[in-house]
Amino acid sequence: MARWALSSLLTVLVLSACSSGIEQAHFRRIDKHLEEGMPEEAAVEIQEAGRDVYGDLNELLYRMDLGYTLHLASLYEPSSQQLISADKLAADLYTQSLSAEAGSMFTNDLGIPYRGERYELALVNIINALNYVMMGKLDDALVEIRRLDTKFRAFQAEYEGRYAGDAFGLYLSALIYWFSGELDDAFIAGRNAMELYASQQELFGVTPPRALARDMIRWSRVLGVEPPPGTAELAGETHDLAAGGEIVVIHHLGPGPRKIERVVELSMGQGFVFLQAQDVRSDEQKDFQRTLSAAKGLASGTQITVAYPVFEQPPMRCTGARVVVEGCGEATSTLVENVSAIARIALEDRMKHEWGKIVARAVTKFVTARLAGEVAGRASNNSTVGMLAKIFTQAALSATEQADTRSWYTLPAQIHMTRLHCPPGNYTVRVEQMSNQGWAPAGGVYPEIQVNNGDKVFLHSACF
Repeated sequence: MARWALSSLLTVLVLSACSSGIEQAHFRRIDKHLEEGMPEEAAVEIQEAGRDVYGDLNELLYRMDLGYTLHLASLYEPSSQQLISADKLAADLYTQSLSAEAGSMFTNDLGIPYRGERYELALVNIINALNYVMMGKLDDALVEIRRLDTKFRAFQAEYEGRYAGDAFGLYLSALIYWFSGELDDAFIAGRNAMELYASQQELFGVTPPRALARDMIRWSRVLGVEPPPGTAELAGETHDLAAGGEIVVIHHLGPGPRKIERVVELSMGQGFVFLQAQDVRSDEQKDFQRTLSAAKGLASGTQITVAYPVFEQPPMRCTGARVVVEGCGEATSTLVENVSAIARIALEDRMKHEWGKIVARAVTKFVTARLAGEVAGRASNNSTVGMLAKIFTQAALSATEQADTRSWYTLPAQIHMTRLHCPPGNYTVRVEQMSNQGWAPAGGVYPEIQVNNGDKVFLHSACF
C-alpha cells in the first residue's frame, strides 16, 4: 500500500510539472505569419488555437497575443476588446489564491495561472492607447495612459523595481494632449517623459527623442515657461511649425525577447560533488533535461535542482526604419521603447524578489525526499525500502523543477517612431526598413494620405 501511494504521488508530481506550457510549434507558426507580414493570419491562428493550445492557465497570454496581432492587422476595435479583457483578467489574477502558490512549492510555477510581467501589463495599456489613437478616440487613449500610471504606483507598492515608469507611455500621452489642444497637460507629460528617458537611458539604451525636445521648446514659447534643463541643447535649432499637419508612424521591430530556462543542478554522492548550469530552449531540450535530472537524482545520494527563467533576444532582421513622404520629405525612425531591455531588467528585479521562494522550493523538495525515505523505511521496517523511496522521490521532484518560461510572445523587440510635418495635401507614404543588407522597401506603402491644417495622422508598420 505504501509503495502504491508513493508511486501515485510521484506520477502526479511529474504529470503536473509538464501540463501547463504552450507547445512551441504553435509559436513557430505565429512567427512565420509575422515574418511574412501577415498579422491577420497570425490572429486567425491564435483564435483557432484557443483554449485547446493555451489552456485554462494561459488565458491572459491568449488575450494579449490575440490583441496585439489584431492591432498589427489594423483591426483596432477587436484588438481593443481583447486588451480590455486582458487588463481586467490581469487585475483579477493579481490577487491569486494562496492555495495555487502553495501547490507550486512541490512542482513549479507552471501550475499557476499566468499573471504577466510588469512590462507586459504596462504594454497592454500602451498598445490599447495606440488602438484608440489610430481610431481617433483620443479621450479613450488618455484613459489607458492614466490606468498605466495607476499600475506603476501599485507595482512600486508591491516591491521597488528599476522599471518604475514607462517613458514612451508619457511621450505618447504628451502627443495626445497636444493633439487634443490641451497644451498645459502636454507640456507636463512631455517634461515627465524627458526626465524619465534621461534617468533610464543607461538601463534601457533609449535617449530622449529629439522630436519631443523640439516639441518642448515650441510649447514653452507658447506657454511662456522655461523648458526643462538641457532640452534646448538636445533640440538644436527649432523653428515654429508652418501650416499643415503631422504624419506619425509607429514602427514595431522585433521578434521580441524570449524566456528560456536556466537549470542549475547540484549532485552529491559517494564522495563526488557535481555542479552544472544549462540553458534550455526547445521542447525537445526540456524533455531531455527532465529525464536527465531524474536520472541524476537516481544516481546520486543527493540531488538539488533549481530552474529559473531568463530572457534571450533573438536576432533582429530589421533594426530601424525610414519614412519617405513624396512631396514633403523623409525622416529616419527614433527608438522610443526598448521592449527587450525593459523585459530583461523587469525580470531580473522580479527574480531578486522571488529568490527566497525559489530556494525554499528546492529545500522543500529536498526535505520531502528525506521524509519520504524515513516514512517508507519505518512503514516497511526495511532500511533499503526507505533508501529507495528517498531516491525515487528525489528523482521525481528533480524532474518537476521547471522554470516558468511563459511570456507575451508576439510583442516586438523595439518600438520606433517617425514624425514628419507636412503642408496640407494628399501624400503617398513609403516605409523602408533597415537591415544588415541596408535599406529595403519592406515596410509598406500608404497611398492617398490626406493632411489638413492641424491634422495628426497615425500609421504603423512592422518588421519581424
